[in-house]
Amino acid sequence: MTGSTIAHFGLERQYKNLQSEILDATDKVLRSGKLMDGEYTRQFESWLENRTRAKFAVTVHSGTQALEIISKWAKIEHDRLMNDEMDPIHIIKPIVKIPNITYVATLNAFINAGYEIELVDTDKNGLMVFEENTLTDFTKHTCNVGLYGANPNRSKMSGLMHEIVDGAQHWLVADDLGEAMAISFDPTKNLPASGNGGAIITNDHNLYDFAYSYRSNGKKDHESCGTNSRMSEQECAQILVRTKYIDKWQWRRKEIRHYYLDEFKNLDIRCLSRDHMVHADQKFVIYTDKRSELFTYLNDSGVEVKIHYGKALSELPIANTINVKPDMLSTSVMLTKGLLSLPIYPELSDSEVEFVCEKVKTFFTLSH
Repeated sequence: MTGSTIAHFGLERQYKNLQSEILDATDKVLRSGKLMDGEYTRQFESWLENRTRAKFAVTVHSGTQALEIISKWAKIEHDRLMNDEMDPIHIIKPIVKIPNITYVATLNAFINAGYEIELVDTDKNGLMVFEENTLTDFTKHTCNVGLYGANPNRSKMSGLMHEIVDGAQHWLVADDLGEAMAISFDPTKNLPASGNGGAIITNDHNLYDFAYSYRSNGKKDHESCGTNSRMSEQECAQILVRTKYIDKWQWRRKEIRHYYLDEFKNLDIRCLSRDHMVHADQKFVIYTDKRSELFTYLNDSGVEVKIHYGKALSELPIANTINVKPDMLSTSVMLTKGLLSLPIYPELSDSEVEFVCEKVKTFFTLSH
């Protein structure tokens, strides 16, 4: 392994393994002349419904767009209920609680939809901490995020009425959709598209109707506004090829996670993907006080590592106008100072996984 580089993502390896199937699926779409809203879109949405045990799946351009459409619908429903119960001059914005560690797209979706934001602290695994009043305050929405692929603890959320799930990283192991769940098929996710892709998963027929119309500029009657947010037939056909392998890939990710956990158990690091957690293994993230030094050492040694995420949402300029947010000493802010992501894709060979472990252990031996 000396002198080689282990990339953080293995997309070129995946394509090499599936090249003939991917090209064949692409050729069938292009020869059909039906490039949008066709057979492959319907097949993929049906697969998603079966996989997630949901009544409805609507594919859209990206996971971000999925969350934006869900949040728009939830705000429209909120405003309708408020208009029924209150004088228009007393209408208040809907409020949404968002965990302080997640990708900024989650925050952007709700800001763009017109919500008041409350950033909520996380536990040491990056999962949102639920206060007692969260379960009884039915005027507020909650956007729950399965950070790095961890399935959130459902027992803490059993009383929530307005839960939206950002399932971009954990949807493959999600046991509850809330009112709706947003999925991402970004190329870095477990089930990747070749470009962009996302989906809305729900059991609510009204949301399904809204999303189906909204993604096509308000079709079919144009009674309300919308946008152009669809996956192409090429994307759906190619991702259907990948669905045949997703269980095998997930098994391999889990195998790598358990190997990492066993190898790192005596080191001065904490793994956020614990044995007892239900996990999609979208990322393998460790916490260490020596993040900067380990980051440099591993990259110099030929192991590409990344930081997800270097700052909590509350530390970003976009959060300056948010009134409720964790302070600089909160668990979430402190956690972001030491997070480091290691490679965990299915195409890694056993020798490469062993090499990653060897380098991590060597670093901590040398640093003592």
